[in-house]
Amino acid sequence: MRMTKIGFLTTCISLGVLLCSCSTTSETRSDCEEYYRFRNGMPCEAFKQAHLSASGLNVTFSPKPKASGGNNFWVLAWNGIDVILPRTAYEHVYFFKGEDNRYNFRLVAADHFQVNLLANTNDRYEDVFAVSDLHNRTIETTAEGIAATRAMFGGAVRYSELMMRAYASTPEDITCCEKKYEQEMGTVVALIMKSIDRPDSLVAAYKGVGRHSGWITESASDGQVEYALNIVPGRDAKNVFHVIYEMSEKAPFHAVPFLVGRVESAAAAPPPGWLAALNHALQEDANEGWRRYIDAAREAGLSPKSIELVEEMLRAPETK
Repeated sequence: MRMTKIGFLTTCISLGVLLCSCSTTSETRSDCEEYYRFRNGMPCEAFKQAHLSASGLNVTFSPKPKASGGNNFWVLAWNGIDVILPRTAYEHVYFFKGEDNRYNFRLVAADHFQVNLLANTNDRYEDVFAVSDLHNRTIETTAEGIAATRAMFGGAVRYSELMMRAYASTPEDITCCEKKYEQEMGTVVALIMKSIDRPDSLVAAYKGVGRHSGWITESASDGQVEYALNIVPGRDAKNVFHVIYEMSEKAPFHAVPFLVGRVESAAAAPPPGWLAALNHALQEDANEGWRRYIDAAREAGLSPKSIELVEEMLRAPETK
C-alpha cells in the first residue's frame, strides 16, 4: 500500500533531525569548493549512502507502454474517474466511508487479482521539516522550517508535487556542493519520500494517468505486480485518488491500468447487474439505491461479507 499521511508525518520527524538548519564544511575536493553536512554532523555523501541507496530510487519517469482494451472492460465511476475493471468474476466488493465521507473500495477476483480505490487529501505543507505528534496529528511548524521550504520550493508544497519531483530525480542529482545546497535540499526531501514508497520493489514510474494529472508506479515482488495510479484531479489539487491494481505476473490484465484516463466509458462493455447497481448507488448515495445494489450483489453471488458491510452502513445513523 502507498504511503499514508502518518507515514509522511513520521518522515517529517526524521527530516527535522537530519535536514533542518544545515551547515557547510570547508573540505575541498576536485569538482566542488565546499561540501555541506547536516546539523547532526553527518556529511552529505554519508547521508546518501545511509538513506538514499535503495535501487528503486534510481527509477524515474519513463514512456508508458502501449495499451489497447477494445471493449473488454467495465467501468466503475468513482470520484469523477472512470476506473477500468477487467471483465472477470469478482468475488468480494468491500467498501467503507473515509473521514471525508468518500467511499474507498477493494474489489477482489480470483487468481489474486484485486483493485483498491483510496481517497486522500493532497496535503499542503508550509514547513516540510515540521515535527508532528503522532497521537493527535498536530504539526508544529517553525519560522526556520517555513523559510527553508520557501527557499526550496518557492512556497508551500503539496504532497503530489513532492512525489512528482521524487520520480523525476535520483540520488545522482545530489552533488552535495554547498553552492547548490538550497536547490538540492528540495530534491533530498522528495527522495526521502520516495525512499519509503517501497523502493526495493519499484521497477518503473510513469508521468500522468491518461488525461489526468498524477503519476503511476509499477512494483514487482514474489510473482505479484502492483500498478499504483495516483490521480490529482482538477485545478485546485486538493485530493489525491489512488487506484491500485494488484495481479500476478501471468495475469492477462497488465494493460488495464494504462487505460484509465484514456478510454471513454461509452466504449466499455455493458456492466453486469451488480456493477450497474453500484454505479447508480454511488451516484444517488441514498438508501433505496444501496438496497437495489444489495439485491443485485446477492443475485450475482458476491460474498456474504461484501453484502454485510453495505447492510451495516445502512443501519448507521448518518446514512441517508
